[in-house]
Amino acid sequence: MYKYIVVIFLTLAFSQYNYSLEDLNPSSNFYEVNVGPSYFNGSVTLHYFGNFNWGLCTTRFAQLNDLYEDLLLNGYNNIELVGLGKTQHISSLNNWINSNSVSVCADESPNHASWVSWGANQRDLFILDENGNLVLQQNISNGLPNDLSEQIISLIDCDPNLICGEAETCFDDLLYPTTCGPENCDNPIGECDDNDCNPDLICGEMVTCWEDGLLYPTTCGPENCDDSIGTCSDEECTDGQIDNSNPCNPRECFDGQWFEIIIDCAEQMGVPCEGGLYIAPSEDVCCSTCVLYGDINQDGILNVIDAVEMVSLVINNNYDSISDINNDNSVNVLDVVLLIDLILN
Repeated sequence: MYKYIVVIFLTLAFSQYNYSLEDLNPSSNFYEVNVGPSYFNGSVTLHYFGNFNWGLCTTRFAQLNDLYEDLLLNGYNNIELVGLGKTQHISSLNNWINSNSVSVCADESPNHASWVSWGANQRDLFILDENGNLVLQQNISNGLPNDLSEQIISLIDCDPNLICGEAETCFDDLLYPTTCGPENCDNPIGECDDNDCNPDLICGEMVTCWEDGLLYPTTCGPENCDDSIGTCSDEECTDGQIDNSNPCNPRECFDGQWFEIIIDCAEQMGVPCEGGLYIAPSEDVCCSTCVLYGDINQDGILNVIDAVEMVSLVINNNYDSISDINNDNSVNVLDVVLLIDLILN
């Protein structure tokens, strides 16, 4: 009877604050595993929502990662940090997975079911205790709380000073590096492996959809220990067919299956916009555009038309970042003089 009570309790605890999304960070211990609060049951979990392609979102995630690593260095290993973005910004994923080993997931666009069920907004931080109960929900656009480390440590029910045997041990279907399991604040290093596979099988070289709903590079599926290369699609397509309905996630058909094409945008790759600013793209375009300071009509040329428009901005006391050539947060006669100098030279 007590077993059923525990199961019902866990179901209620994780009913709202839960998700199961693939970890996209190759440096994470849980890469390509579907993670979420219920997966990390028994650990204090931090869940950060933001856009992969927004600078402030990336900055706050980096600050959370620094705090997380400091806690780990002090022996508080029973903690997990997960970043949740959106698949529509997947081309900017590298902004969140460079130089860290935490789990990073992408909620499926356009519905963003996990964001909606959590009631999450940009740069919202949720902290769940070891039983999956919500203890903090805060927007950190203005910075991390000063006592965030102390709040997290107060939730941890483990002792990093335990003396444990050096042997990988399975606890609750998760693999830990010592015989203490999670009791010494260690993080799991993976799932307990109950599956048998044979890497020496002779297989056909053809992309195959397996019964687990995943695509594999050969006809043996996972039975020859291959990793999946994507998910199966129910949509029929013709080889060579291209789908540009999502400009940041175009798809091309190979062997009757859709595969996403990676779009590399200059801004997300760190290419500077010399002498100008990156302007956010329209809905049907993926990458931002580098526009020269003073090119108000964005035609790629600095000329008298831009000067006339800038004078109009000054007269009407309006502001436009492209017109703010000297970056003093105002558009005035100094910017007009600088623009005329650029045109003449």
